[in-house]
Parts: sequence; structure tokens; C-alpha cells
Amino acid sequence: MKKFQFSLEKVLEVKEIEEKILQKDLALIQHDILQKEKNILDLEENISEESVKISILSQKVTQSSEIMLHYKYLESLQKKIELLKEEIKELKEKEKKVKAMLLTKSQEKKSLERLKEIKYDEFKKEYKKHERIVLDEVSIQNYRFKQENQK
Repeated sequence: MKKFQFSLEKVLEVKEIEEKILQKDLALIQHDILQKEKNILDLEENISEESVKISILSQKVTQSSEIMLHYKYLESLQKKIELLKEEIKELKEKEKKVKAMLLTKSQEKKSLERLKEIKYDEFKKEYKKHERIVLDEVSIQNYRFKQENQK
């Protein structure tokens, strides 16, 4: 009897590949989010350091242009933080979509795997049935052969 062959095996393989690709995409997005959050923390640390510098400069007698320069730098750091927060927000939306797609692909793959199991069980039943028929046939032939030899 022939070997078990699932007719949708190629579809199952494609679903597995798609799932792996989505998992990689999700990992990359999550890595980007973590990097941007780390950048924000670094920038916030720079802001606090710059604020300390400004307070020290304001206590000393310094030129207002020098203090303004530090305020401009502080402002640019805050703008960078806002941009990073926007990028994180967009990445989180993208992450949400990829997670939903991954869930769908996983469900499709599981459905196909379940169908494959069902088809394999049916194949085994048919194989056993065929095997039983062959064994019965051999037994009958053997019995007839013995009967003919006894005559």
C-alpha cells in the first residue's frame, strides 16, 4: 500500500514559513521599540544633566547667550524625545497588526495540522482494513490449499 501523503502539505509548509516570517518581523519591531525607549531614557538623562548645568550657569554671572545656547540644546533634546515617542507609537500600532496577523497564521496552521492528523488517522484505518482483507484472503487461500491437499 502507498505511503501517507497529505494533499495540503505544501499549503501547510507555506503557512509555517509565513508564521516564521511574521515572528521575525515581530521580534524586529519589539527590538526597535526597546531601542527607542532606551534612547529616550538616555535623552532624559541628558536633559537632567543639562538642567543642572543651566542652574549652575544661572547662579554664576554668565552671558545670557551662553544660557540661551543651553536652553536651545535642552529644547532640541525634548523635540527628539517627542519624535521618538511618536515613532514608538507607530511601532506599537505596527506590532499590534503583526500580532493579529501572526495569530491568524498560527490558527490557520493549527487547523491544517489538525486536518492532517485526521487524514492520517483515516489513512491508518484504511490501511488496517486493507491489511485485514489481505490477511483474511491469505488465510482463506491457505485453508483451501490445506483442504485440497487432504483430499
